[in-house]
Amino acid sequence: MRKLLFLIYAAGRYLCSFIVNLLNLTIDSRIKIKLTDILKIKGVLRIYGRGEIIIGENIKINTRFSANPIGGQTFTSFYVAENAQLTIGKNVGISNSSIVSFSRIVIEDNVLIGGDCKIFDTDFHSINPEIRNSPNDTSYKSMPVTIKRGAFIGAASIILKGVVIGENSVIGAGSIVTKSVPANEIWAGNPAKFINTV
Repeated sequence: MRKLLFLIYAAGRYLCSFIVNLLNLTIDSRIKIKLTDILKIKGVLRIYGRGEIIIGENIKINTRFSANPIGGQTFTSFYVAENAQLTIGKNVGISNSSIVSFSRIVIEDNVLIGGDCKIFDTDFHSINPEIRNSPNDTSYKSMPVTIKRGAFIGAASIILKGVVIGENSVIGAGSIVTKSVPANEIWAGNPAKFINTV
């Protein structure tokens, strides 16, 4: 038993994180994950794709109703396509939300993402109906998304491709964010608009 514990310790934090979280993760074997700390997961986190995920320290993820009843009918999932990347900084909290990267999504330190949010850096489908209805619909647009440090994304909000949420900014619940938000501002609505300063 002592030898086993020593081997686990010697393998480093990455392996320890993987072992501790194994029962709380559903992972596509084709994806690359870099962990710097043990994830705190309430529920089962689902991870899919062929891209790369980099996860920082002190990350808390809710992914079941009892962990956060706001958006509790959903679960947390990350999909990162081939050659795409998802980077999550330190001290980030995510509840029952979906994050999909076909290009690059960066969530900086101290960001909170409320229940049932969606963060997409792609349109998924062409806006041209002929292409969209064809079997080879690959002409959709993808643009990086960045959520800067200290931002708060309210429940059931949707962040779309090409958006940058500025430092410490707040997105009101149920908002659809289609353009970038400056630092230290409150935006809300569909589409989200400036409401006030923080």
